[in-house]
Amino acid sequence: MRRHVLATVWLLAGALTASAEDTNRKAGSSLVAPAEVVLYVHSDLKSTDFVQPLVCALQRVLAAPVSTQTLDLPLGPELLATPTQFDVRKVADRFVRTTTGSGTQPSFKYLIVPFDLKDDPWRYVFSTSFGNETTPFHVGVVSTARLDPGNPRRQHREGYEVTAVRAYKLILKSIARVAGLRSPDACVLAFPRSLEELDRKSSEFCAGDRALLIAAGILRDQTGEARTDCDVISQRMPTHVL
Repeated sequence: MRRHVLATVWLLAGALTASAEDTNRKAGSSLVAPAEVVLYVHSDLKSTDFVQPLVCALQRVLAAPVSTQTLDLPLGPELLATPTQFDVRKVADRFVRTTTGSGTQPSFKYLIVPFDLKDDPWRYVFSTSFGNETTPFHVGVVSTARLDPGNPRRQHREGYEVTAVRAYKLILKSIARVAGLRSPDACVLAFPRSLEELDRKSSEFCAGDRALLIAAGILRDQTGEARTDCDVISQRMPTHVL
């Protein structure tokens, strides 16, 4: 009798595991996996020491290759939302128009600028994403104006690790969202309303979301993988900024 009960429990556990895995595969199949992730560094951004650690950290977790380009994108007064802030939606529109057709599709593209950004109803935004699994574009605009402990419009090395971690959290969240993930705002998907909240929030996906993103071919399943130079660099980055 006891053996029969144990066998039944084992079969039930196996069935539940298989059901969960099947659910993850089906949910993951509705997401769009990038063929590449390209970080476009605006030509006015001079504090760029954070870029290589950022690329390494992203490459460590993403299945798609990550690359960078410098982009001389004109941002004139017609794109301003306030005297000191650009309208992120107008900037994104120009970015999409400028880079349409470039890269291997679906290409997830991120413009990194040193200028402060505005998006109603918020007083400012660190970044904003545009697109989803149904759109031909998958882009984001990231501002280092508040992420950089120093002045992003001049060359310096002050706190570049901090900038890298902050940008990493924002871009990782954005990749999941423009891929079509609609999970609640938790773990790295949490919406930070201040630098303190951004620094405090996790740099990891919640377990269920991570499983979906692995099933969709967006995240790498790192189990048993050999370390690379990028692994070493990214592991030196703190997961939380104190």
